[in-house]
Amino acid sequence: MKKRMTTATETLNARFFGRVGWLALAAVLFWGQSAVQAQSGSQVVKRLKTKYDTIKTLKADFSQEMKSAYSSGSETFAGTLFMQGPKYRVETGAQTIVTDGKTTWIYNQAEKQVLINDTVQDESSFSISDFFATFDKKYVAGKAESVRLNGEKHFKVRLTPRNKESFFQDVTFWLRDKDNLVTRLEVLDVNDTKMTFSLRNIQLNPSIAANLFTFKPPKNVEVVDLRS
Repeated sequence: MKKRMTTATETLNARFFGRVGWLALAAVLFWGQSAVQAQSGSQVVKRLKTKYDTIKTLKADFSQEMKSAYSSGSETFAGTLFMQGPKYRVETGAQTIVTDGKTTWIYNQAEKQVLINDTVQDESSFSISDFFATFDKKYVAGKAESVRLNGEKHFKVRLTPRNKESFFQDVTFWLRDKDNLVTRLEVLDVNDTKMTFSLRNIQLNPSIAANLFTFKPPKNVEVVDLRS
């Protein structure tokens, strides 16, 4: 497949929307099914999908690392993720990213600036919530490999896209055996940029205030409204 250069808009989307996305985002990355004994990738995917469909809200601490084939370094950050369907909130200390499914707010504390835009998904934006809602239709699972991650048994499953022209060419997730929670996710795009999401302190169906998924800009900050 011929690689194409990422535009500035795509880069912004990948960094902010993909992070939580999720990252991650995320994402939603963490639905369990008791006593997972599956040895095939398709069985693990089926159990993951079945449990995911019952999840209403999620909270987790996360870290993300982004590496590019065109750069020797990597970009890393960490924070807290809240999710409810297509809605999410990511707090990293330096930034707060919020969406209610229609509008997205990005607050940069150092620059004292809030960007407001319509929430738009495109092929170069990795949304964790969208991924876990549709991955069984968009990807084909390989075999489930039994591995140890952070000293605990996991099922590692690699996914490949059904559409060979997909922007994201390789996705791998780690499902923890003892509680069937996804604790790690790796995504590789056609430009050889890899995003690695790690999650911990995962809480399923916590009570989350509805206003957590809207954002009121603080006083004395610049507000840039990019909505059409």
